[in-house]
Amino acid sequence: MDAWTAPTALERVMNHSLLTTLIGSFLVWEALLLIPMVPGKLVDTRDFSSLPRWQYNGFNAFLTSLGLASFVVAGFAMANQHWVFVAALVLSLGYILVFAADLGAVFPVVADPLPVQLLVLEAIALASAGAGAVIAIQGIRL
Repeated sequence: MDAWTAPTALERVMNHSLLTTLIGSFLVWEALLLIPMVPGKLVDTRDFSSLPRWQYNGFNAFLTSLGLASFVVAGFAMANQHWVFVAALVLSLGYILVFAADLGAVFPVVADPLPVQLLVLEAIALASAGAGAVIAIQGIRL
């Protein structure tokens, strides 16, 4: 970069602030998308009784932790903490893993078909998790 294209300190701070706001918003968005998709509830009406209880409970604990961690990291993002980008990348990868595994019929595998509403929500959440990962990587690079 030459002197004409190198970002100034003010531009770097503004970019960082914009990215932390974006990543915080993304994390809240993902957590809010996840809430109605809790297995066996509003949108995900599949019967999970065929799964061992420890798998079902472990999966629900993972989803709950993912959502709660997203809200916590989003709060730190609003406080303009730089480390949130690494945490957001890990959370984004967690969301990608969960939604890709369900859409790909890897886990959880049950006899009931995936409800259409859940399919749509998971596709949206998977795409936005990919976008969140890109934002997190850009924030890490700053």
